[in-house]
Amino acid sequence: MTVAEGGGIFVSYRRQESSHLAGRLYDRLADRFGEAQVFIDVDTIEPGVDFAEEIFRAVAACKVLVVVIGPNWLTATDERGGRRLDDPDDIVRLEIEAALTRGVRVIPILVEGAVMPGRQDLPESLAGLARRNALFIRHESFRYDAGRLVTAIERVLAPAPGAAAVPSAPGAHGVRFARNILGEVAQKGSGPGRNDPDRAARLLADAERIARSLRGNSSKASRLTDVADALAATDPNRAAHLLADAERIARSVRDKSSKARALSDVADSVAATDPDYAERIANSITDESVKATALTRVAAAVAATDPDYAERIANSITDESVKATALSDVAAAVTATDPDRAERIANSITDESAMVSALSAIAKALAAMDPDRAARLLTNAERIARSIRGKFWEASALSDVAKALAAMDPDRAAQLLADAERIARSVRDKSSKAWALSDVAAAVAATDPDRAERIANSITDESVKATALSSVAAAVAATDPDRAERIADSITDEPLKAWVLSRVAAAVAATDPDRAERIAYSITDEPWKATALSRVVKALAATSS
Repeated sequence: MTVAEGGGIFVSYRRQESSHLAGRLYDRLADRFGEAQVFIDVDTIEPGVDFAEEIFRAVAACKVLVVVIGPNWLTATDERGGRRLDDPDDIVRLEIEAALTRGVRVIPILVEGAVMPGRQDLPESLAGLARRNALFIRHESFRYDAGRLVTAIERVLAPAPGAAAVPSAPGAHGVRFARNILGEVAQKGSGPGRNDPDRAARLLADAERIARSLRGNSSKASRLTDVADALAATDPNRAAHLLADAERIARSVRDKSSKARALSDVADSVAATDPDYAERIANSITDESVKATALTRVAAAVAATDPDYAERIANSITDESVKATALSDVAAAVTATDPDRAERIANSITDESAMVSALSAIAKALAAMDPDRAARLLTNAERIARSIRGKFWEASALSDVAKALAAMDPDRAAQLLADAERIARSVRDKSSKAWALSDVAAAVAATDPDRAERIANSITDESVKATALSSVAAAVAATDPDRAERIADSITDEPLKAWVLSRVAAAVAATDPDRAERIAYSITDEPWKATALSRVVKALAATSS
């Protein structure tokens, strides 16, 4: 695979002392997450390419950097006798610098009796490494120790309980966040529609030009599907042509993981109009995890119009966690037309967190038409949430119940959110605590954005803080675009900032297309600029139809 299209986990090590253990670690991680998700060497850098730039891109495209530290890691010298870490071009140093700069989760692994280096032992650019909690891996207990690492990585890569699978930060792959949510934002714009075909044509021409100019084929394919989405209602023939291009480009991607994600985006884009075709594309994906996510998107897209088809797709997913999310989406979609079926589906979910999410979504939809039933479902959801083992999951599940209760019983919702925040703050593991607080911030954002922003800013993990702030900004984008734009501009992670700004642009397009266009063009991340322009056009089309 190419360095620029690396997987979700990057293993950094010094070959002179840790190659054997790093190899064993790679095998264990690849066995759990798939070979395409684990990157261990830089041998694939082509001649003449700036290796520092390529390493930076590869690490930035990952979510986790595992740093294998042996007893000589800190003092290793080069052929001239200089300490390798003091060389600005040392590959290990470059890998860690890239991760710390981009907010990638860094997990130090101490092997063969090594101790964690102190801040005073490291170059200034690596000082942040000294503050990362380390894990020990020993030969005699490798299976157990590696299992602890796998568990830690699963927490980083996993979506929030009951939520659609959403990456923690958009990377160089062109991975897109919450495509369905963006569509909903675009379609719910209020105020007078602005039928401006010249503006739309100009924005889409720029979006397509940017998409076709992107270097990575996976990113190019994903962004072309965005343009096709925007064109679907007004020029279906052109949209079909772009989707054919996107699928062809996606299938040409060499790296299996990046290819899978690009095909998943294409399947998502065509699901509403041609679910059979979307299902075939999804089932052609060889990465089982991405295939499951793609099938979830297809099921969600057709659930309201063909629930039998959607439920069959959801039940075909072999990953129990992803299946639970898919069934939760189907249950929510059929509530308005068949609440009995929705409740049956929700109660069939084996994952307790996803069941709570499904019951809460059904109750929220039933609140106006059948308040007694909604209250019963929420009582059951709260009971399940409080019985979940693990404070992180309990806090997240209670946040789901509180969101559903907000309109029906705001006082009770506030009490549940207070409980969720208290439980989240009691979580000992720093990473889990950060994500639990992020869920609470997202839950409270719509009703109390000041509190949500305070909770988000209290998170000490910078990457999770950025994700939490992005959720707050997205929640208030339609009602308070000034706050949303201010929050977005405060986020230091550029791709994540770009994602938030693209949502703000889509949200304000209906009422202030000039502002939406300005925000979209202000985005410096080219893939996300293309997405933002496409979403603005889609929002304008929705309000003028």
